[in-house]
Amino acid sequence: MYTTKYLLSTIKEIPANTESISHQLMIRSGMIRMLSAGIYTWLPTGYRVVKKIIKIISNIMNQYGYLEICAPIIQPKKLWDQSGRTQLYGKELINIIDRRKKKYILSPTHEEAITYIFNQEIHSYKQLPIVFYQIQKKFRDETRPRFGVIRSIEFLMKDAYSFHINNHSLQKTYKNIKEIYIQIFTKLKINFKIIKADSKIMGGSISHEFHALSNIGEDKIIFSKNSHNAVHINKFNKKKNKIKIYLIKTKSNQSQYSIAALLMRKYDPLNVEDLKNIKILEYPIKFIKCKKMILSYQLTANKKYYANKDIFILADSKITNMPYFIITNKWFNKQLTPILWNKKIIFNKIINIKNYDHVFYYDTNEEKLRTKNSIEIGHIFQIGKKYSKNINFSIYDKNHNKKILHMGCYGIGINRIMSSIIEQNHDNNGIIWPNCIAPFQIFIIPINMHKNTEIKKIAKLIYTQLINKKIDVLFDNRKENVGKMFADMNLIGIPYGIIISSNTIKCKEIEFYSRKKNSKTRILISKIIPFIKKLYNF
Repeated sequence: MYTTKYLLSTIKEIPANTESISHQLMIRSGMIRMLSAGIYTWLPTGYRVVKKIIKIISNIMNQYGYLEICAPIIQPKKLWDQSGRTQLYGKELINIIDRRKKKYILSPTHEEAITYIFNQEIHSYKQLPIVFYQIQKKFRDETRPRFGVIRSIEFLMKDAYSFHINNHSLQKTYKNIKEIYIQIFTKLKINFKIIKADSKIMGGSISHEFHALSNIGEDKIIFSKNSHNAVHINKFNKKKNKIKIYLIKTKSNQSQYSIAALLMRKYDPLNVEDLKNIKILEYPIKFIKCKKMILSYQLTANKKYYANKDIFILADSKITNMPYFIITNKWFNKQLTPILWNKKIIFNKIINIKNYDHVFYYDTNEEKLRTKNSIEIGHIFQIGKKYSKNINFSIYDKNHNKKILHMGCYGIGINRIMSSIIEQNHDNNGIIWPNCIAPFQIFIIPINMHKNTEIKKIAKLIYTQLINKKIDVLFDNRKENVGKMFADMNLIGIPYGIIISSNTIKCKEIEFYSRKKNSKTRILISKIIPFIKKLYNF
């Protein structure tokens, strides 16, 4: 593409009323223009990036045999009334009434519509499991649109829906799609974390959010460096301050203690190997689950010291600095007397429960935990039978038993992906796109081409060779000074550049520029195409 035939709508100044770096750079680089608050037009540079992200997502979804569809963006309101979500969504729904007084909504999501449509198309358990996906516009009446396309009224989304004969099948597909999302976000070079989340108005009992780390994120999460897993900070604080107690049998020759009690954080896992070398315990470890036994060994707050003649108290080292705790008896729904967690308590033995890296908040070294803001870029749900029940979406299984179908849904925000990548990849000169989604992969700047026929000849030859190799190239053939040309290429974030000048061609060389490294390397003109082929693994 020649710049004289392209809409290169760059802006030098920071636009007014822009709160985030990504919003500023998307406007300055000519990616978007606002039509109204929260409603944007994608200009050529922005839409090239959109299409490349969509292609990556579609290719990966297709590899797993998932089927692409396109559902209407307008839905009958009665479907939402039937599911009960009209009230749950409330004012965020954009309502429409046509000339016949029929009520519709502009779709924020498609659970009701997809369930209704495929109730008419799926007739046998042999068709299951099946996954449908689409990538198109969604709508939400935002109270306060913010941060450009991150929180907008109209947005692009990949949403997928799966149907299953039983919950086991749903769980298997859910796990697969969770791994697919990791593959997608890794391919897009996003620094992201996964959070076990609430299903909220979508329904179901299990869901996970995918968050991109960003200073402008409206969520705050806590995580460790070496794990994809994270948790919302408010939930983490609740989790790490709750105590659970295991009652364990002691050896029969230990007459002083008839039982041992292990105290540890409620959500930390326990491996019996952690207790192997504690001499007082019977081995193999035998846990006591009797309800009456737990009630008979309740600790009380009436004594000056909590020394126990009958109970050997074990404590995980991570809880010993807590100021206090409250025991709740889960069988009798009874909250017992608060116990001061200080020097008055006597632990017979303090142990270190091992570090479990697969979930970050089990880490024994809490200094490794980090807190950052984040942007939600994906959300997956095990919905179950919520929407199928509403319309009696059922089929007979292989044993001729009629079954209500289980459903999963899986969303990715395209707008938010783009903004998150810019937030994570920019400098003072503009955007630094990953190679796979950059609007162009290489730019060519032929300095004073209009005054030097040799530069023009070499530049056009390289351009033609790159185009023939299916590489996206932006050839800057404007009559601009080199500073302006170079600034525009940096602003829109093209990863690599070829700079041709009279000085370099004297040595039969060009300058190859890396946007990420902000460095130039001189390469022989005869070697530039093989060099780029190797760079892009052609």
